[in-house]
Amino acid sequence: MVGASIVALFLTACSSASSSSSSTTTSASATSTPPASTPSPGVTPTTVTVGQVDDLTAPLPGLFKGAEDGTQAYFDYVNSTGGVNGRMIKLDAQDSAYSDGTVANATQEQIKSDFALVGGFSLDDAAEEPLVKSAAMPDIAYPLDPGLSNLPTAYSPVPNNDNDVPVTIFKLLKEKFPTAIKHVGIIWSNATPSTGEAEKAFERGLESQGFKIVYDAGYTPSQSTFLANVLTMKSRGVQMFLSQALPDAYAATVAEEMRQQNFHPINVESDAYSANLVKDGGLAVNNMYIEIGYVLYLGADANAPAVKLYAKWMRTADPNANFELQSLFGWASAQLFVQGLRDAGSPPTRAGLEAALDKVRSFNASGLLATSDPAQNVPGSCIILSQVRNGQIVRVPPTPNSGFFCLPESLLPAPGFKPEVREVTAS
Repeated sequence: MVGASIVALFLTACSSASSSSSSTTTSASATSTPPASTPSPGVTPTTVTVGQVDDLTAPLPGLFKGAEDGTQAYFDYVNSTGGVNGRMIKLDAQDSAYSDGTVANATQEQIKSDFALVGGFSLDDAAEEPLVKSAAMPDIAYPLDPGLSNLPTAYSPVPNNDNDVPVTIFKLLKEKFPTAIKHVGIIWSNATPSTGEAEKAFERGLESQGFKIVYDAGYTPSQSTFLANVLTMKSRGVQMFLSQALPDAYAATVAEEMRQQNFHPINVESDAYSANLVKDGGLAVNNMYIEIGYVLYLGADANAPAVKLYAKWMRTADPNANFELQSLFGWASAQLFVQGLRDAGSPPTRAGLEAALDKVRSFNASGLLATSDPAQNVPGSCIILSQVRNGQIVRVPPTPNSGFFCLPESLLPAPGFKPEVREVTAS
C-alpha cells in the first residue's frame, strides 16, 4: 500500500516544518526593504505581482501543483471582485525542479521583481531562507524549513508549534480513554534532526497529560512494512497507537498489518486525512481516528460556505485540480496576504505589508483552519476529531457539527518560551 518514497520525503518536510528555534524576538533591518515612500518591486498602477516556488515537475510530476492552484484560485476570486485597492493580483509561479540551485535562482529573481512571496510549497525551501533573510522579503506561506518559518518577515496561516505545543487532542483522549493512555505506542519519522525535534515536542505534549509511552520507534522514508513494529507493540500490550507523521498510504499499511495480526489498539492519526485513505486502507482503517486543524473539506464539510467558495475557484483555476492539502494552504496563504495587502498603503510597499501583517493576531481563513496568531507565530489549539465510519471520514463527538472543538489553556509552551515579537528597526 505504501506509495513511492516521495510520500515519505513529503512527510519528512511536513514534520520539519514544526521545528523552531528558541528565539522569540525577531528584527529586520529597514535597509533591506525599500522605505515606505519608495515603490516596491512588482507593483504597477493596476497590478501587484507576487511569486512562489513549487515542486511542479520533480521529484514527482505535479507533486505540489496544488499549492499553485490554491494560491491562484484565491487570487482569481479576489480579482473577480475588483482586486485590492484597484489592483489585480498576478501570480509568478516557478518550478523548483527539486534543485537547491533552481530554487535559489528563482527566489532571487522574484525578490528583484515581485512584491512578496506567497503560497509556495517546496521540499527545497531551505534554499530560500538566506535570500529571504538578506532581503527582508515578505513570505506568506506554509514553510517546511524551520529556519524560514522563523524569519521576521515570514507569516504563516498555520504557524509552527514545537515551542508551543497544542495539547487539546491529548486532553480529549485522556478523558475519553483514561486506561489506554497508559499503554501508548508511537511510530514517527526518523529522517532528519528536525523531525526528531518535532517528535520530542509531540511527546512532551503527551507526557504533560499523563500518557505513558511503552513503545517508541522511528521509521525511515524507504520503509515499506511496519510488521516488526506491529508485532512488538502487540507484545508490549499497546492499547493506543498515536502518530503525527504517517501520511495516508503509510497509515493504511500500519492499519492493515495490525488487522492481519488481530491487533486492534485505538488508532489516532494526525497526518492521514486524504481522499485515498479509505480507498487504500479498506476495512483496516475503519474506526481510525483522525485529528486535524482544518475542516473536512474533502467530504463531510463540503457544504460549508468557505469550502464551497474554495472548491468553486479551485475548479476555475484548474479544471483538473487535485484538492490536496497544499492547495488549502495555498488558498489560506493567499487570503492572509490579501488581508495584509488591503492595509499596505497605496501604492502598497513591502514595509507597509509587513506592518499590516504584524497586526493580524487572529486568522482562520474564513473558518477553513483552526484560528491561529500569524503575527506572533502562535499555532491554533482547536481541533476536529474525525473517524472513519463505514467508508466515510466524519466528525465525531465532542467535535461540533461545524467549527472546531476547543479547550482553554491548551498550548504547552517550552520552558522560557514567549510568543514572537516582531520588531522592524530603522537603520
